Amino acid sequence: MITAIDGMKCDGCRICVDICDMDVLRLDTSQEEIPPCQAACPAGVDIRGYMYLLGQGDIDGAMRLVREALPLPAVTGHVCFHPCETECARKEVDESLNINSLERFIADYWLQEKAEPMTRLHVGKVAIVGSGPAGLSCAYFLIRMGYPVTVFESMSEPGGMLRAGIPEYRLPRDILDAQINYIKDMGVEFRTNTAIGKDLTIGDLKDRDYEAIFFAVGTQLSRKLEVEGIKLDGVLWALDFLKNINLKREMEPIKGKVLVIGGGDVAMDAALSALRVGAKEVELVCLESRDEMPAHKDSIQQLVDEGISINVSWGPKEILGEGGKVTGVELVRCNSVFDNEGGFNPSFDEKVKKSLKADTVIIAIGQSPDLSLLPQGINITREGTVAVDPVTLETSLTGIFAGGDAVSGPTSVVEAIASGKRVSVSIDRYLKREDLSVGREEMAKVVQKPPKEGVKKRARQATPLLPVGQRSKNFKEIRLGFSEEIAIIEAERCMTCGSRAYIAYPPDCMICFECELNCPQKAIEVDFAPSFIPAMM
Repeated sequence: MITAIDGMKCDGCRICVDICDMDVLRLDTSQEEIPPCQAACPAGVDIRGYMYLLGQGDIDGAMRLVREALPLPAVTGHVCFHPCETECARKEVDESLNINSLERFIADYWLQEKAEPMTRLHVGKVAIVGSGPAGLSCAYFLIRMGYPVTVFESMSEPGGMLRAGIPEYRLPRDILDAQINYIKDMGVEFRTNTAIGKDLTIGDLKDRDYEAIFFAVGTQLSRKLEVEGIKLDGVLWALDFLKNINLKREMEPIKGKVLVIGGGDVAMDAALSALRVGAKEVELVCLESRDEMPAHKDSIQQLVDEGISINVSWGPKEILGEGGKVTGVELVRCNSVFDNEGGFNPSFDEKVKKSLKADTVIIAIGQSPDLSLLPQGINITREGTVAVDPVTLETSLTGIFAGGDAVSGPTSVVEAIASGKRVSVSIDRYLKREDLSVGREEMAKVVQKPPKEGVKKRARQATPLLPVGQRSKNFKEIRLGFSEEIAIIEAERCMTCGSRAYIAYPPDCMICFECELNCPQKAIEVDFAPSFIPAMM
């Protein structure tokens, strides 16, 4: 039988687990060292753990692990740009694991059930201003801790920029609604059509016994571009344009040719949305080179797939018009976007110019928070964001916290979720009169030697995409989901970096020696003991 597994040698490659016909071995994924994928995930999801469970067909177990760290898997499963996959050690063998699609599979399974109301354990009430990813995340973790939580949202429906800023071809509204309804069913109260600073003040909240307040107001405003012609009819701001579409507001019809200025993900969404609401042709212009574009590669590829031209290394010099209406944009060559210190400081060659015709110009050069929502006394940074303690995210006003894009500037949904989670810890400590910062800067140990030797190559299961020919003039979701069969096949590719094998059912060992012979690290010993030889008939 198997007599020993040397935990100092075992790197969790799971070869022995997969090769054992008698199912004697298991993996212990709960280790001090975390895998590279988890270290790269801002939310700290135990990817190694839930991938192993999913690969074993234990979907319920995988779902429970995801719930511990990720409050909005249905959202991130659709829109996250998966930094975890960039660091996945599997890419040193063949291709990285398709973590994002597997997360979405778990989320779709999760949302089939109705949440149970959480037991109230504390009396300290918490007010959360804003129902975007940071606010929803904080509410989720605080309600699990037993606090009464109320989320205030100025729009008629919760979701913040998840609802107003992200097109339905990326995040279907039924998915967003299901995710929010799950949090409602847990016991979080939502008050919509309520703008803090207008309908209610901070004083009003305190008078209503809210002992801690979290500002998660996001970046709702488009950064302005100061060039001649900016006030011409037909010049639109990207966030306003996307809000009008996503919230189904009345807007001027989009016709003819649209030119989008910007190289980020909002610019990509504006370009693809313009194509869907009537534009005959769409082009995009950005300062950056193709490699420097801040938009995610998948988003850029979607533009290319749908026939949208990208003009890189050009900046707008003047918006051209006639009779008060846009007719095009004059561009100047951008030689570089960043200075020697890495700061944003574009330089141009004024001698190299070109003009592009356009009936509509959409400006998408960045976003900023609406600081008018904040109470007096909260400090603001030079960058125009909310100043907070870097560890606790408490503002300059005691008991008032801020997080998400309002603090960091425009970032990813999962980073906003992570900040909401961090604020929930701070609020919990604040209401318990505990130290807000002690023990929170410890860095996790990351697996230094992921498995590689002996791991067989296996093809990555690609995320299915809606055919390009079916995307015209509609907002059908582009990225589709996995079946259960494909999800388990892909999860089995996970190398469970840093986990440890253990002997789960010693009497079932048939002493075939396959685990010992195939262990790349020579960590397994099998003893040919006569007392364990099965009786022969």
